[in-house]
Amino acid sequence: MVRMMGLVAAMVVLTSNQAKADIDRAEQLADQAVRANPSLAGIKAKRDALKHRLRRASSWHDPQLAIEYSNMPIDSWRPGDHPMSGLQLKLQQTFLFPGKTAARRQQAEGQLAEAQISLAEATLQLRVAVKRAYYQLTLVRQLRKVTEQHVKLVEQFVSIVQAKYTVGAKGQQDLLRLTLLLEKLKDDLEDFDRDDLALRAKINAALDREPPLAIETPAQLAALAAPREPRALTRSLGDRPAVRLHRQRALTHAAMSRRAARAGYPDLTAWLGYRIRSRAGTDRGTDFISLGIALPLPIFYARRFGSEVQAQRLLASKAQHQRRALIAQIRANVAAEVAAWRRAQRAAKRYRTVLMPLAHRALDATLAGFQVGRVDFASLFQAELELLAFERTIRRAEIRTHRARVEIEAQLGRLPQ
Repeated sequence: MVRMMGLVAAMVVLTSNQAKADIDRAEQLADQAVRANPSLAGIKAKRDALKHRLRRASSWHDPQLAIEYSNMPIDSWRPGDHPMSGLQLKLQQTFLFPGKTAARRQQAEGQLAEAQISLAEATLQLRVAVKRAYYQLTLVRQLRKVTEQHVKLVEQFVSIVQAKYTVGAKGQQDLLRLTLLLEKLKDDLEDFDRDDLALRAKINAALDREPPLAIETPAQLAALAAPREPRALTRSLGDRPAVRLHRQRALTHAAMSRRAARAGYPDLTAWLGYRIRSRAGTDRGTDFISLGIALPLPIFYARRFGSEVQAQRLLASKAQHQRRALIAQIRANVAAEVAAWRRAQRAAKRYRTVLMPLAHRALDATLAGFQVGRVDFASLFQAELELLAFERTIRRAEIRTHRARVEIEAQLGRLPQ
C-alpha cells in the first residue's frame, strides 16, 4: 500500500513538472513575440512622439523681437530729417492666463498615459494570440497522431474483413464501410497538415521570423486544475489595461474640458519699445521708450469654447460608462471560462481514467468476438468509432484547460493563480 502511494505521488509530481514545462514553452514564445513583433514597435514610436509633445505643451510662447525703420518721410529716408523718425526696437511677450499651461500639460500627460496603456493592452493581446495558436497547434498535432494510430488500426480491420470476405463469411458492404472510414481518416490527416502549416505561419509571423522556424509541441498535455475560488479572480480588475484605458480616457477628456474652459480666458500681451532717434533741427534727438499691454475681448467665448467644454465632459462620461460595461463583461466572460475549465478538467479525468479503458476493453472484446463470428460487423464498427471519439475528446478537454487559462489572462490582464 505504501509503495502504491509512493508511485501515485511520483506520477503527480512528474505530471505537475511536465505541465509547468509546457506552460513555460508557451510563455517563452509569447516573450519572443513581444520582443520582435513590429506592431508593438509602431505603438512605442507613437508613445515616444507624445513624450515630445508633452515637452511642447509645457512651454511658453516665444518672445518676439522686432526692428522697425519708423516714421520716415516718404521723400527722405535718412534719419534726422524728421524729428519723429528713428530706429524702433520692440520686444513683445504673451503671458498665458494662469492655469492654461497646466491644463495643456495635463491633456498631453493624459494622451501619453493612454498611449502607454494601449501599448500594454496590445502586448497582452499579442501574448494571448501566440498562446492560443500554440495550444491549437498542439491540439492539431495530437489529433493527427491519434488519427494516424486509428488509420493503422482500421487497416488491420480491413485485412481481417478481407480474409472473411474471401471465405464468404462476410458481405462486401462491411469491407466498403471500413474502406470508407479509412479514406475519411486519411483525408482528416490532410486537414491536420493544413492547419499545422497555417498555425506555424501565424506564430512565426507574430515572432517576425523569416524564414519560418520549427515549433515544438508536447505529445501530451496534462489537464490543469481549475481555480478553486473563481470569484476571487475578478475582485480586482485593475491589471487589465483595457479597463485602465477607459479610466484614463475619462481623465484625459476631463483635462481637455478644463483646457477648453480656460482657452477663452484673455492672455496678456506686453511689449517694450525703444526708439533710437537722431538730432533733427532744434530737436535734440532724445531716444523714446514705450510700454504697452493688450487683452483680447472674449465676446464669442461661449460659442467658441463653451460647447467644447460640454462635449469633453460628455466624452468623459462616455468613457466611464464604457469602463463599467467592460468590467461587467469581463466578469461574465471569466465566469464562463472557469465553468468551461472545470467541465474540461472533469471530462479529461473521466475519459482518461474510466471511459478510455472501458472503450479499449470493449473494442478488444468486440474484435475477438468478431473474429470467431460471435459479434456482428456493426458492433465492431461502432466500437472503433467510439474509441476514436473518446481519444479525440480527451485531447480537446486537456488542451481546453490550458486555453481557458489563456482566455482568463486575456480578460484579466494576468494569469490566474
